[in-house]
Amino acid sequence: MSNLLSVDEEWANFKTKFNKSYESEEESQKRYEIFKENYHKVLEHNKKYEAGEVTSSLAINQFSDQSSDEFSSQACGLKCGLKATGLKSTAPQ
Repeated sequence: MSNLLSVDEEWANFKTKFNKSYESEEESQKRYEIFKENYHKVLEHNKKYEAGEVTSSLAINQFSDQSSDEFSSQACGLKCGLKATGLKSTAPQ
């Protein structure tokens, strides 16, 4: 990710790289706004990385058009579903 590219150029690159398309212009605009927010968070975090304030850098990835809540609910999967029901997962013996 280059600071020389605008957020619109990064958005276009993101959609191409991760083969993203949306069902409507409304959905595309919603995803763009989320992407833009996440893009700026990445830039701010990486400024801290370059200044030695944090030990890791961030990058745009296939989830950059998702809100934190959307990502958490998808990434959580079965394990979170089991926690919500009070069930425990066990490995077969």
